[in-house]
Amino acid sequence: MMKKHWFLPGFVDLIFAALIAWLFLLSSKGWGLLLSDGDTGWHIRTGEWILKNHRVPFEDLFSYTRPGAEWFAWEWGADVLFALLHGLGGLPLLVFVCGFVLVATSIVALRWMIWRGSSVLVAFPLMMLAVGGSTMHYLARPHVFTLFLLVSSLWLLDAERRRPSPRIWLLVPLTVLWTNLHGGWPALFVFLGIQIVVHLFYRDPLWRKELLVTMVCAVATLCNPYGWHLHQHILGYLQSSWIRDAVDEFQSPKFRAENLLQFEVLLLLGIATAWGRAFRCSRGLIEAAGVWLWAHLALGAVRHAPIFILAACPVISSELTCLLESVWAPAKRSSTLGIFRDLDADLRPKFAWTSIWAFLLPLLLFFLSPQSHPSDFPEKLFPVVAANTLGAKLQGPRVFTSDQWGDYLLYRFWPSTRVFMDGRSDFFGPDLGRQYLAIVNGAPDWRQQLDAHRVTLVLLPAGSDLGGLLQRDPEWQTIHSDGVSVAFERKPTNAAKLFSPLGLMKGSPPSEGIVETRQ
Repeated sequence: MMKKHWFLPGFVDLIFAALIAWLFLLSSKGWGLLLSDGDTGWHIRTGEWILKNHRVPFEDLFSYTRPGAEWFAWEWGADVLFALLHGLGGLPLLVFVCGFVLVATSIVALRWMIWRGSSVLVAFPLMMLAVGGSTMHYLARPHVFTLFLLVSSLWLLDAERRRPSPRIWLLVPLTVLWTNLHGGWPALFVFLGIQIVVHLFYRDPLWRKELLVTMVCAVATLCNPYGWHLHQHILGYLQSSWIRDAVDEFQSPKFRAENLLQFEVLLLLGIATAWGRAFRCSRGLIEAAGVWLWAHLALGAVRHAPIFILAACPVISSELTCLLESVWAPAKRSSTLGIFRDLDADLRPKFAWTSIWAFLLPLLLFFLSPQSHPSDFPEKLFPVVAANTLGAKLQGPRVFTSDQWGDYLLYRFWPSTRVFMDGRSDFFGPDLGRQYLAIVNGAPDWRQQLDAHRVTLVLLPAGSDLGGLLQRDPEWQTIHSDGVSVAFERKPTNAAKLFSPLGLMKGSPPSEGIVETRQ
């Protein structure tokens, strides 16, 4: 029977393909939705460097502001995978794999809810709400692996609570893989810690086994190229007030967009249903504590919203299923409630397995829709036209642009191009970050800052504050404008003065003049 299930397409396989089509083929953004963040660019180039040099980098590769400074490529495994996918099939193959992993995360969450005994009529709408609430992080970045590995790990922990078995030791190899793919692995230890503390509180002897597993997983995190220095770096990154104040995904959610309204619905449902579950047994308290903690963290930083959703959906589905079953249990078979009750009973077994078609159907959809494949990053978000038009002008000179556009220039022109700053906020630190913000916002000393870094070309979004200042400055001239971006270049006489011996004395080289702040 299992072999038949393995090759016979089922309901879950069709849902998998339908989600791929809905999110990436039928939407206006298409697969380009996953390229809304420029970090994908430097991840690809980092992976290519690793493949070429057969080692991970320990020093900066991309900037002219901190050349040779210590750098942790802590997502090196994902970078290598991104580079391999890009080399085999370009951006289309890369976004397909990332989209596949994101949808697979939702499917695993659906299967997990139904495995727990949830009604299909509850679990499926919840999964769709979870997909909508998580789309803010539907990006081709290494965090997609954290989401998939987290939901898989949470299912393993749930299975351990219900029926202890050796399967929990699968967390050890998962931890090794996770540590080298993305820096989100500490989330696993948060959930493990909650489970251990609650079992200890209830005097459940299972805490000893879980503590041992946690200790072995902790040792497993040392299996990375940077050893314990990676842990030190991540701790500093998470504690950095500069990161919390300056990076969008570390900001509190703004409940305006549709996806954040869906997250808000799940937030309210999660907090409410966790309260009802917390005081029944140790298992309920473990689940409730996880929901409450990640609700708190998600309200402080929107980047934690998908983790909260993965922790909350099983709790919400179980509680709503209990409520629904209490309503339709006494209903007659011929009644509306009775019909839905029988429908749910018929559907549950059909949602309990997945076949190879969960992979084949999305792959078939991908190859049958080449018109949806991205040839580049979205033109409305990135300076694609400017890069095509200016070409060589962006290769070599010291270009100042936004961190997101710096990522894109690295994708297009590295190693010919170095950038002032890119998306590696953990690397550049607060000192350089404040200089960057001062220039972007047109602070009184913006000219001096550009001179100190010997910037010869500035590429900005159309209508930016700094762009308005440069348009009125006699030392600069506009060389490109396309409605999305505008480029300014120093006039030749002014550029010559900047690189004269006197000019070098006035503005020291950035590698010496920038204080290297390690976090």
